[in-house]
Amino acid sequence: MSFRSYLIFMTLGTLTAWMTWAVVLHGVDPTRAGALGLLLFYITLTMALFGSISLLGMLIRLWVSRGEIASRIAVRSFRQGVLLTTLFVSSLLLFSQGWFRWWTMFLVVVIVGLVELTFLSSRKS
Repeated sequence: MSFRSYLIFMTLGTLTAWMTWAVVLHGVDPTRAGALGLLLFYITLTMALFGSISLLGMLIRLWVSRGEIASRIAVRSFRQGVLLTTLFVSSLLLFSQGWFRWWTMFLVVVIVGLVELTFLSSRKS
């Protein structure tokens, strides 16, 4: 897959995910939908956030570092999009369950940071 087709598919998928999330947000009654409604909410929000963060990170990196290979930028943006989406959605889940405290968020941030450091340290020179 070329870089251009990756950008096109990722953009279309992200726009579709945001539209789907908006439909779930406005069309699903959380008091009657139960667990399925919450699952749809979190899945569509996760996909939309992941696509947006990944694309935004890729575009910023392409703009700042013009000499770097686009596929490496895409891989790094993809990985960091997954990690930041995990951070945001886990904070929402913790907040919805009443477990959102400074120390639980500190723990989540430390875990996400350690995962990113593991990827950065395993990179071959």
